[in-house]
Order: sequence, then C-alpha cells, then structure tokens
Amino acid sequence: MGKIQFNPDEEGELELARYIVLERLRTDRSWQQYDLTGQGFDRIVEYVGNSQQGRSKLTILAQDVLWELMTQGVIAPGLNMHNPNLPWFHITEYGEKVLECGEYVPHDPAGYLDMLHTQCPNIDATVLAYLTESLNCFTRSNLISVVVMLGVASEQAFLLLCESLLNALESQKEGDKFRRILYQRAIKPKMDFVLKKVEEIQNKYKRPLPDNVNIMLAAIFDFIRCQRNELGHPRPVPPKVSREEAFVNLRIFPNYYSMTQQVIHYLESNSV
Repeated sequence: MGKIQFNPDEEGELELARYIVLERLRTDRSWQQYDLTGQGFDRIVEYVGNSQQGRSKLTILAQDVLWELMTQGVIAPGLNMHNPNLPWFHITEYGEKVLECGEYVPHDPAGYLDMLHTQCPNIDATVLAYLTESLNCFTRSNLISVVVMLGVASEQAFLLLCESLLNALESQKEGDKFRRILYQRAIKPKMDFVLKKVEEIQNKYKRPLPDNVNIMLAAIFDFIRCQRNELGHPRPVPPKVSREEAFVNLRIFPNYYSMTQQVIHYLESNSV
C-alpha cells in the first residue's frame, strides 16, 4: 500500500484525517500517546506541497479525531498503572474489533460511503440520504437514531426490489396479487412474497443469483420488521441500542444493499 497523500489546502481534510488516524492505529501498535510533532504519521503519509505546513495541519486534525474516537469508545485515556492519564491512551476491547474489520468502518463515514459508491455506483438517492444520516448519528452516539435511519434506508432498498419484481412478473394474476400486497402497510406479506419468488427463480433458472441470496434477504427483512416494531413505535419500555449493535448493523448494510442491487439487475433483464 502506497502512502496516503495529504494536502492541507484541499477540502475534506477532517474526513481524510479520520482515515489516516484509523490506519495508523491499525498498523502502528506502538502509538500510545498524543503525537504533538506529527512525525509519527510520516510512515504512512505523503504531504502535498509544504510538508511542514501539512504535518502541522494533520497534527491538529489528528487531535480532534482522537477525541472523537475517545468519546466513541475506540480508545480510552491511560496506558498502564504508571501512565494512567493523557497524553497516554490505549485501544479498548471494542476498539480492537473496529480496527480488525478493515473495511466499511462506521467511525469513518466518508471512507464508508466512498467504498459503497465503488461497490454500488448507482446507489439510490433516498437510501444514500438515510444511510448518511445514520452514519452521522453513529459518530455522535445517537444510537437509537442510527438504527431507525438505517431501517428506513433498508426498507427503501427493499421497496425498490419489490418494484423491480412487480415489473418483471410474467403472470398477470401473480402481478395483480403482488400489487394488492404492496398496497398494504404490513411489511411481512411483501417479504414472504419476495422470498418465495426468489426461491422459485433459483430453482427454475439454475440459480442465477448468489446462493446466499435468500439468507441475506431474510436477515435484513427481520431487521426491518424489528426496527419497525421495536423502535419505530412508542413502547412502555424505552428502547436501548448498544454501540456494538449499531456498529454491526452498519457493517452488514453494504452487503445487503449490494445483494438487492444484484437481484434488481437480474429482474430488469429477465421476466420471471
């Protein structure tokens, strides 16, 4: 991997600084205290223009990012009993999981969305809007909002899949039945119809879709239903979402969305 280019005069400096800090935490386990010189970044960063100016700017931004990661539970103050306070810090147990995941890191929203755009170039605008809001809520620790916004993004992706399936149905009778189901508010009848039809497609046309398509769709359908029933309505017991739950759901979403895009692409080219 080549060095990361950092230009202090370009927009998006803080977003790039988040990526750089996470990359250094991931690859340099000797980094255990605030780096006030910025020289520790030289191993992974190449400065565009004046290197002294670039290093100074990155050092300031890195302090901001480290504070963010501290409030998000990725790192915590202190190293050991002899160095229990800042500027020393250590990676938390949760932070270790974050650094191990490699890609689609919710703590780096810009990098997350860039990767999703690469995997799914024509991402739906509504899906993108709610997903972006979910990521922003995650960085601010508004964890219930994370799951609610992600649930809306997931449901929009599912409804787009439903629309593609309706247009691809050969049977007029089947089309009329599915259209009536789509008019209903309940999500489960829609889910049941889609899963059954996808299974029929897999059996009839020699599995043109990935083998795990029904498993993936069923899992996200359950997530949508859970989000609707448990978080989308008032309830006697206040809802509670852990950071780990929000983290996992955001990590799963790109694979789900990519799967819906594969199914939609197939339905746009084939009648079923």
